[in-house]
Amino acid sequence: MSLEKSMSRSVFLIRAGSAVVAGAGLTQAALAQQTDAGAPIARVEVTGSSLKRVDAETALPVQLIGRAEIARMGATSTEDLLTMISSLSSAGATGGATGAGTLTGGLASVSLRGLGSSRTLVLVNGRRLAAFAGGDGASVNVNAIPLGAIERVEILKDGASGVYGSDAVAGVINFILSRRVDGVEVTGTLGSPTGHGGGQNRKASVTGGINTDRLNAVLSGAYEQDTALFGRSRDYAAVATRLPYYNGSGTGSGNIQGAWTAGKPGADFVTSGASGYGNPLASPDRCSTIRMAMLPQGSRQTPFCYYNAAPDVGLTPDRELLNLTGNVRYRLQDGAELFGDVLLSQSKVTQTYQPSAARASFFAADAQFAAQGVDPALLLYPGNPVYGSVAVPFLQRYGFTSLIGRPLAITNRVFDYGPRQTVDTARQGRLVLGARGSVAHQDYEVAVTHDESRLTSAVTTGYFSQVAYARIINDPANDWNPWIAGGVQTGALADKLKTAAFTGDYLHATTTGDTLDAKITGDFVKVGGLTPQYAAGLQSRRERLATDPSAAYRSGDISGLGGSVVPIDRSRVVNSVFGELNVPVLKTLEGNVTVRDDRYNDFGNTVNYKVSTRWHPVNAWLFRASYGTGFRAPTLVDLWTPQTLRTSELFNDPATRQSGLQVNALTGGNPALTPERSKQYSIGTMWQPTPAASLGIDWFRIKVRDIISTPSAQEIVARFRAGDPAYAGLVTLRANEVASIVSIRSNNGDATVQGVDLSGNYRAGFGSAGRLDLALNSTYMSKFDQSSGGGRLSHKVGTMVERDGTPVIGAQTGGVILRWKGQVAATWTAGPWAVTLIDNFRSGYEVGHDLNGNRVFIGRASIFDANVAWKASRNLTLAAGAKNLFDRQPDTIGQALTSQFQSGYDVSQYDPRGRFVYVTATYRF
Repeated sequence: MSLEKSMSRSVFLIRAGSAVVAGAGLTQAALAQQTDAGAPIARVEVTGSSLKRVDAETALPVQLIGRAEIARMGATSTEDLLTMISSLSSAGATGGATGAGTLTGGLASVSLRGLGSSRTLVLVNGRRLAAFAGGDGASVNVNAIPLGAIERVEILKDGASGVYGSDAVAGVINFILSRRVDGVEVTGTLGSPTGHGGGQNRKASVTGGINTDRLNAVLSGAYEQDTALFGRSRDYAAVATRLPYYNGSGTGSGNIQGAWTAGKPGADFVTSGASGYGNPLASPDRCSTIRMAMLPQGSRQTPFCYYNAAPDVGLTPDRELLNLTGNVRYRLQDGAELFGDVLLSQSKVTQTYQPSAARASFFAADAQFAAQGVDPALLLYPGNPVYGSVAVPFLQRYGFTSLIGRPLAITNRVFDYGPRQTVDTARQGRLVLGARGSVAHQDYEVAVTHDESRLTSAVTTGYFSQVAYARIINDPANDWNPWIAGGVQTGALADKLKTAAFTGDYLHATTTGDTLDAKITGDFVKVGGLTPQYAAGLQSRRERLATDPSAAYRSGDISGLGGSVVPIDRSRVVNSVFGELNVPVLKTLEGNVTVRDDRYNDFGNTVNYKVSTRWHPVNAWLFRASYGTGFRAPTLVDLWTPQTLRTSELFNDPATRQSGLQVNALTGGNPALTPERSKQYSIGTMWQPTPAASLGIDWFRIKVRDIISTPSAQEIVARFRAGDPAYAGLVTLRANEVASIVSIRSNNGDATVQGVDLSGNYRAGFGSAGRLDLALNSTYMSKFDQSSGGGRLSHKVGTMVERDGTPVIGAQTGGVILRWKGQVAATWTAGPWAVTLIDNFRSGYEVGHDLNGNRVFIGRASIFDANVAWKASRNLTLAAGAKNLFDRQPDTIGQALTSQFQSGYDVSQYDPRGRFVYVTATYRF
């Protein structure tokens, strides 16, 4: 038995045993106790409440991860850190820039409970960040938050609309940045996969602080860099066809789509798919001469050439991140305090992947063809020399003689402009200025915030004007040869094609938020030795969204950008009032009520509340329960994105068994949207039998109604073919082939999410030999049922498909909902040494079906991480570690259900870097 398997089995038995205690990071009680023994006990404010209290163990489940735990995890970015949190129960709970070809703009987002990033509120120092420009209007780019500046992360695993308003349906993630530093601290990290290729990471940070009787100031600067890793560097991702599991679907060069007559396709034209009538170079197989591969049977039962894009696809992007953060507090003579914080971030993400494809169906949504009188196809005329020498013999061999003598529409993989490369530069800036203090023994806080996110998206290679390209190709005088050796045109034709190239910026987007907030908290009159607490406040927030696509992007004529995009410039104002009351009923029992009224100037108001209780019958036991309502307002993007005709993402048609299809899609927002509504329930207990051990169990249930979503092309087609009435009007067929779809935002059905969180820790001392810390944090999902607007129900836990292979609702955008996910950590500390071993475990799941309709499963997995830290001197700490210590490889997937360009593995679940080793040095002056 291998060491990895032995360790995995041992840890699994520990997890299953009743003797284990759970928890990762700091317990809330530990946070409250992090003061000098002689210092006065201070009240602290914990995420999920507006009140300050001595005991941080509230009636709501809050997980805390401290600075030391973050260091031992070996995370390379804030996004990477969040993948290790069990309440992010979807394997795809963090969405990053790894989705090559999806035009994410470099957004790295996070989703609690698998409910989506737009239902997870992200805070920094207790206040909102502006939504990522170019995103969905709600999701925050977590990579704009510098990993090195994080003091701790607080994860509220319960809805909190009664405290924070919209978006806090699934919970809240609050990043607390360093607020007090003595001296200067410099940290550097170098990391690299042990496999060949890219994927290296470098980080450096400098943090300094000034502390006087009145002034506390911290300034931190950080730099992070990741290098790209490509499919050709990983065996499992280097090929697009692995029978019988999946086959390639990339549009190839030289496939004959059909005849073209009088400026339009003939009646025998193959409208969808890339195989058409087949390819002359596929019979016999000579596809490799044009940098293609062969599949033996397409839509007309003939061999065709497809493009094996897998080696050229980026598995991870090039990324550079620069950050500057600062906190300052200045105490006035009367005990009041002025405070401020600033966050400045610039992220540059460069994606490189396969060259663009061109075929008639891709041109159908491009209005420039009709405007300029160009046929929307790549045409091969009978007078072209290769028409008679290459095309005619093939058509005769397979009996397609009716096509001979007519112009033929041909597919092409356009190598002439090189690989596609996008560069997304995102800038995030936030400034908070405020004052806090006490008046008549009541605490107050007032602050103003300006926050903005700016995105500039550009392309450097691989993109071109479709109409200009087609005009050159369709000129009979140019004698285009789609079967030319090497796939790249030469001579005078090559020179002409250069004039169709497109480079430069194609999108500028900005989101801004200006907020004024004020609150007062304090104690009521003590009654019977018990003191009720209250909080009341107000907030006014103005949000603005502006997008400015280039003229070329607006035209919809640039290959690979998906079609026409129309500018947006919208804003709204949200005015809110909120209150909180905490009432001790007995010395061991208290109740809490929060209420918040949010008034939007564009759709009305909503009132939400939460009631909770906390019972502490003996010192060792705490019981808690809560019930609350929540909502998510439709974002400015949801409401006001203009509806335009674009090209859909890739999808497979289960009826015709064609893969890699793309058709016209009507996409956009919907001014008629209504808010999502939710109800949350939780019941839990914390047990601390000794000061060295604790155990926590929390049951949760979330019900969301009127979900706002944009169904993917795969979901629309698959559920249309399955007969779901909610999708009946969203697909147009032509001769039983999908011709177009409608994919606009709408309120689609409901979802019920239910499960259990396990949390706690254990510590044992062994005298001079050292100390052992054990920790476990896990989430078990018992239910995630989501219904469509037509009432069809998807049971999503542990599977991405229904039993018949139809994708579950939301599979393409959310990844799988894991049955069980968690982390076991063990740290041995002895003198200056600390050794940590972490098991990141998850249950298996059904990933799809293979090409023969057989079910395909991903097995349960344990990914082990290790870290060794040595405090070499008072000022110097050295550490080395490995993520995925045993270099576990991914299980094979079935036919992809998503629009991921990567082959061979589930991008929502596996880090393609494999084993990743790193060294870190920290020096304090």
